[in-house]
Amino acid sequence: MMTTAFSFSSTNSAITSTTRGGIRKQHHPFSTSTSSSEEEVWNRAAEEIDPYSEEAKLNLSNFYKRHNIDSIKDAEKDHKKLLRLTEQVLSWNQRLNLISRKDCTPEVVYHRHILPSIALMPLVLKSSHDDTDDNNNNNNNNNNNSQPLKIVDVGTGGGFPGLPLALLLPHCEFTLVDSIQKKLVAVSEMAAELDVENVRIHCGRCEEMYAEREGRMEHLGKYDVCLGRSVTALPRFCAWMYPLLKKQQQQDGDGEEGRLIYIIGGELEDVVESRIQSDTYLDELLDREEGTSDKRALIFMANDVEEIAFESGEVDKIVRSAPAGTGKKSKKKKNQQQRTNKVAKGAWQKRDNSVKKERGYDDFQRFEF
Repeated sequence: MMTTAFSFSSTNSAITSTTRGGIRKQHHPFSTSTSSSEEEVWNRAAEEIDPYSEEAKLNLSNFYKRHNIDSIKDAEKDHKKLLRLTEQVLSWNQRLNLISRKDCTPEVVYHRHILPSIALMPLVLKSSHDDTDDNNNNNNNNNNNSQPLKIVDVGTGGGFPGLPLALLLPHCEFTLVDSIQKKLVAVSEMAAELDVENVRIHCGRCEEMYAEREGRMEHLGKYDVCLGRSVTALPRFCAWMYPLLKKQQQQDGDGEEGRLIYIIGGELEDVVESRIQSDTYLDELLDREEGTSDKRALIFMANDVEEIAFESGEVDKIVRSAPAGTGKKSKKKKNQQQRTNKVAKGAWQKRDNSVKKERGYDDFQRFEF
């Protein structure tokens, strides 16, 4: 039987519980712990404001001002872009499950999926470049001294959080990764329809992106920011993606260290909790009523991500496929291939006309009495 000890933290206005297994869970003071109750809270918040209303546009403008990015962003134009994305998601979701089809309305898509993605914008802009650099990069595309941020979204699914951010941050380079091809086809089509040119997609497992094979080493240690939204347990996620992040240069110290920005709610392991650089509720980032969601945006530095991956033991659990051209095949696959080549007993086969028929009476002799 699991026992739980509760303590109240006044710094982040949340209740922290520690289980016997060493897992910590933060409870939002205005939210419930069950998923069904959380869904009800989300629905209430989503139905309050029409995404097409002036109030929704004003909220986006206030979000920009609050995070000091209004000088480089036009809230009115961006609001129209987000509405177009909302319509694209609704259209594609009728053909395949990008998101849950239950209560799939403009309000739900906008408030539950698009806005939480946009909430990460100030965190992304603080990574590797300050707001001034982004402002200069946005206004002067010919400035060769300022390199664009390279961002990878691992487990993007229907394009969240990567696609909304790419839509509003054209000076950043995004790579959206998922193993389900049909979802990435939809994401690619939506990006094309919205004229988003700073997005490329990668279909496959994240841990194969940096394997030692031709055309894959381009991803190893190349990304300033990695994004994720409740893909899996954080230690496992860190084990998948830690080689993608840039490492800080040890010689001169001028190299910028990559960061992981991860949206999560609920329980956190001790190995994760001790290495968090920043922990902010999405409600706080979006300046909306507390308790709308229990989701938080966590930030980790690349070195801490790697330590989480190894200390948790998740790195040892990853099974990577053999590099192409090695000729290595598993014994199981080899046996399966041998069985496939064998003809089943009694199976029909096309007759070879060059072979003499076996009639059974070729040597027959007639005797007369």
